[in-house]
Amino acid sequence: MNQDKIEDNAEASLIDTDINTAVVPESKTHRSSNNLFSRKAFTRKRLGFLLAGLLLLGGVGFVVSRSNEPKAEKADRKGKNQVTPVTVTKVIRKTVPVQVSAIGTVQADAAVSVTPQTGGRITGVFFKKGQEVRKGDLLFTLDERSQTAAVQQATGTVAQAESQVQQTRATANKNLGLVKQAEATVERDLGLVAQARATLKKDQGLLGQAQAVLKKDQAQAEFAMSQSKRYADLAASGAISRDLAQQYATNAAASQATLQADREAIATALAVVGSDEIAITNAESVVEIDRVGVENANSVVNGDAAAIETAQAVVSTNGGALSNAQVLASYTKIYAPIDGLAGNVLVPEGTVVQANGNTPLVVLQKIRPIQVAFSVPESNLSTIQKRMSGRNLKVDVTFAGNEKKSVSGTLSFINNTVDNATGTIQLIGDFDNTDGKLFPGQFVNATLTLSQEVDATIVPSQAVQNGPDGQFVFRVKDDNTVENVPVTAIATIDGQSLIQKGVKPGDQVVTDGQGNLVTGSKIQIKEETAKPNTGETTDTKSKGANPANGDTPPDGKKRRGKGKKSSESSAPAGGNP
Repeated sequence: MNQDKIEDNAEASLIDTDINTAVVPESKTHRSSNNLFSRKAFTRKRLGFLLAGLLLLGGVGFVVSRSNEPKAEKADRKGKNQVTPVTVTKVIRKTVPVQVSAIGTVQADAAVSVTPQTGGRITGVFFKKGQEVRKGDLLFTLDERSQTAAVQQATGTVAQAESQVQQTRATANKNLGLVKQAEATVERDLGLVAQARATLKKDQGLLGQAQAVLKKDQAQAEFAMSQSKRYADLAASGAISRDLAQQYATNAAASQATLQADREAIATALAVVGSDEIAITNAESVVEIDRVGVENANSVVNGDAAAIETAQAVVSTNGGALSNAQVLASYTKIYAPIDGLAGNVLVPEGTVVQANGNTPLVVLQKIRPIQVAFSVPESNLSTIQKRMSGRNLKVDVTFAGNEKKSVSGTLSFINNTVDNATGTIQLIGDFDNTDGKLFPGQFVNATLTLSQEVDATIVPSQAVQNGPDGQFVFRVKDDNTVENVPVTAIATIDGQSLIQKGVKPGDQVVTDGQGNLVTGSKIQIKEETAKPNTGETTDTKSKGANPANGDTPPDGKKRRGKGKKSSESSAPAGGNP
């Protein structure tokens, strides 16, 4: 290419020189023609110079057109006429992982700033900075005397309130006994009322009986009076004896006496019934009084219940104060809230600290498990989401300067926002980190494996070139020439490119020396050829040359082997380099 540029520059210089030598005489002749020649001679000379100028311009145009010939065509002709030493490798087929790589940052699974929750002087530090601690390990102690006194005071207050509750309950029990006693009196007086009502009913029966006897005796008395009168009339007329009439008169008088006795008995019975009714009224009044006593006793008991609830509320309040004092007392001992790695002790022993101060005592970083955050282009987001559905995606990290050893984890988090400034999406992988190789803040190389590409067509990445029309490779033909083959590389993994179309397994492609090649260029395969897909080299002297590839056998005689003809896969047209 440099030789072509030198030739082009030489041709351009020659053209410029010819033009200058042609133009300068013409201008001088034109300026002196009026003084030296006649008008006729001037006309002939001008025609001659015009013809010479036309011939000169035609030559210049030819030279310029030759100098403007496409350099690619010159390179083609030049490349086809020379033998270019190259290294080659075979296209192979194998299963490879489809991966996305990025620079990641190790971050703790959790970072806890340990701050005091109560004030006091630090009396003890029970760990060393940089030490790995377990959840529940004692880290710091604070002066606990004031908290202990507060707990004791609260305990006494609670005991006093509980005693008040017990006293109130005893009073309530006593008043409850009075309620039961009043209820028993009511029951007893209700029995007296029932008894008085029974006596009233009995006396009312006797009254009815006396009234019935009175009616009977009234009938007998009326009959006796009529008999006495009739026999008195008969005795007066002499029909009967006076003794018989006197007997009937005596019977009538006896009947009247019986009536008088019956009336007195009825009056007595009425008096007894009236007395019974008064007794019932009195008994019912007593019952009402007893019921009022029961209600009063129940009111007292209800008051006792309210007093018990008040006393219990006081106990609860004092119990809360006691619990708060106990919690504050527990804050004087500070334990590790998580398993983690302790940082520097930020507040030394003997320092007086305030509750929930701005400066933490120490920061714990949880490193088992641990996380690695990295960002990938948002164009991979849909594929990652699809692959992540229903299964865990593997994330491998390696360290700068030690790419061979890797640590494996799983993808656990996809951020909910794409960073508009960078066009990336943040991912986070979880790692057990049992050996502690990952450390918070460390930079690592993160590789996310999306899937396995089965039977993929593989070539070394250095074989794939970029031209104006896209990607291409130089494929070696059987006659030791090369051809430009457009390819489509869908991914690059560990220095290997996955070819979707363009070449097939078994084809040989150039991996080094492509700069001087065009389609049809003659090549000479170097004695050091790259192994397919490994980047290692093989010494053809020790293993023998391959005549099919145009190699020179150990005897120095070049033979042409019968190589397999390679057929091109369908691929979009690629441009020349």
